Amino acid sequence: MPRMFLNGTAMSGGPDHHLVGDAPLVARTTTAPRYRFHAVEGRYPALEDGGTAAVAGELYELSYAQLREVLLPGEPDGLELGVIELADGSGSLAMILRPGHTASRTDISDIADWREYRS
Repeated sequence: MPRMFLNGTAMSGGPDHHLVGDAPLVARTTTAPRYRFHAVEGRYPALEDGGTAAVAGELYELSYAQLREVLLPGEPDGLELGVIELADGSGSLAMILRPGHTASRTDISDIADWREYRS
């Protein structure tokens, strides 16, 4: 099963957590410290390569069907599926900022935690 790193509204307790279905939580972890983290239009977070933030999130094991039919269709247009590096050096699927996406965004890399930013 593919591993999916979630760092926003689909994390446990978030308004879009239902998109995860009954997928098991593998770990609460962070990315490797190599990303920028944005709040896009104040509605959702976006990872972007090329920074120094270690972004907080949750790692799930999703079935391909859950990923393809439920989670991905529920993601905002400004994001696309990518591969990221986690703190332990392993890789994972994650939603990343779509190159060329022009929506307004605020850099929240200094916080690097969507829940903390929203509170």
